[in-house]
Amino acid sequence: MTSSPDVLQAAKAIRPYLADLLERPDANAMGDRLELALNAATDTATQQAEIRQVLSIAEPTREWLRLYLEEQKPAAEILSIIRTYHPLPGKAGVVASPRYRCPVASCHQTWYRREIGAEVPNCPIHGIQMVRESKA
Repeated sequence: MTSSPDVLQAAKAIRPYLADLLERPDANAMGDRLELALNAATDTATQQAEIRQVLSIAEPTREWLRLYLEEQKPAAEILSIIRTYHPLPGKAGVVASPRYRCPVASCHQTWYRREIGAEVPNCPIHGIQMVRESKA
């Protein structure tokens, strides 16, 4: 459990980063709500709860608060941690799809199978079933 001074410090530290974490209208609204929570003349437990509630509205600020309080990351580093791109695991590559064409020599109608179970259609011009052209 974090102490009230830590939550108050986190609320003050996040304010310059709100515009980078949220869209402009949301950042402005959250900044205003945070300002009200910081300036509220209530007991520290209530103030801490209000600040947590405000910062928990959006996922980026919720994650920022978690990194600041639980992992004790410096405020200046948190934005780059949140914005880091992590590609999906595994090999990346082109997925080949077999190409089918109309068997009539002068016809240029083609079709690509996108699903294994998809039926090969007939040529919309000649009405005959398309044939596989590539081995991919």
